[in-house]
Amino acid sequence: MNKVLIVSRTKMQNDMVCVSGIDLENGTPIRLFNHNGYHESKDECPYNIKDIWNIDYCKINIRPLPHSEDVRVLQRNFVETLPASSMCDAIRDSGATIYTGNIGNVFEGKIIKDEKGKLYINNDNVPQNSTCFWISDHVMSRNDYNGKVRYRYKDFTNQWGYSIPFVGFENPLGNIPAGTLLRLSLAHWWKPENSEDEKKCYLQLSGWYM
Repeated sequence: MNKVLIVSRTKMQNDMVCVSGIDLENGTPIRLFNHNGYHESKDECPYNIKDIWNIDYCKINIRPLPHSEDVRVLQRNFVETLPASSMCDAIRDSGATIYTGNIGNVFEGKIIKDEKGKLYINNDNVPQNSTCFWISDHVMSRNDYNGKVRYRYKDFTNQWGYSIPFVGFENPLGNIPAGTLLRLSLAHWWKPENSEDEKKCYLQLSGWYM
């Protein structure tokens, strides 16, 4: 069994939860499904951010790249909950990849910035993972839209900046300071219904560690 640090819990439809962790043995990012290969409901899911679990897991390949992190949990035992102040050190010590600099560097530099302020990948250049860590180089200001929590990233390559939805359960911050360790993820491949546009994976903010 491997020690796994839980790093995010994000919202899904029908009160389901997407839970991700990193294997502390080697820094490998994993997304935790139950023993039947399904997400767990919000009320039944035992994992919380900062928890360390001993987990026996196996890879499941149910989705195309970049969603390569999916694993099925065979056995699990709770170990401990880290203090919030230890999370950054635990992530760094695991050897997990942490991007720095401009947000365009994340996901192997394959993020596309469009003139409408969207950040995404397309089928022309797909990274090997759909989750990553990044140390922000600019303040991220809260800028909600249509009832959804969003943060605006401004690097002066776009007049209005880039809008990133927050999909975690934590209480949103007004501003996320530059230099904060963040967790980013790529949503499922999607395009508007009846649209001729190509499918894209849009960038999401999953959480932060301070």
